[in-house]
Amino acid sequence: MEIPGIEIAELLECNNIERLIIEAQKNELDIQGCRFRGCYEAHIDTSNLEFNTCEFSASICLNAKFNQVSFTDVVFDNCDFSNTDFRECNFVRVVFKNCKLVGCNFTNSHMYNTFFDGSNLSYSNMSLSHFRDVCFHSSKLSNASIQEAVFKNVEFKYSNLIGIQMFRTNLKDIDFTTCDITGLVVMPQDLQGVIVDEYQAVELSRLLGIVIK
Repeated sequence: MEIPGIEIAELLECNNIERLIIEAQKNELDIQGCRFRGCYEAHIDTSNLEFNTCEFSASICLNAKFNQVSFTDVVFDNCDFSNTDFRECNFVRVVFKNCKLVGCNFTNSHMYNTFFDGSNLSYSNMSLSHFRDVCFHSSKLSNASIQEAVFKNVEFKYSNLIGIQMFRTNLKDIDFTTCDITGLVVMPQDLQGVIVDEYQAVELSRLLGIVIK
């Protein structure tokens, strides 16, 4: 799966995320064509807003709330958004590159053509979400939760999935062969059609009650 092609060459430089959000909501406008570089903020609380053709670069935004926010043609590059609440958000052609997203809440979100590259999503919650054309590459999702989610053309490559919970998520055609799935938590019926190597098959056999001698 290729990284979404996003043109972000000519953007307006901004150094304060919250201030621009307040201005946009006051004037009932979307946020478009902005590059947020080197921002350090916390506890932002916003909803029902749209970010279009934007870049977040080398920025820290902790314990924020972005509920029911839409991100379209957006790049997050070397950012720390740990413990951010992204519930019910829409991500369309979005790239997270080398980002820290530990403990983020993505429940009930929709992701389309979204790419996670070299990012840390440990302890994040992506349950009840819809994923279409999404790739997790060289990323860490240890102890994350993706329960009762819907997958369509989703890839996991060279990623750490230790202890990830995927209850009631159909894993048919999902290829885990380049990932570490030690301690994967699923229901046996979710494994039908999953693609694993021989060593992973032994690990998963325990979930099926199979004893290998």
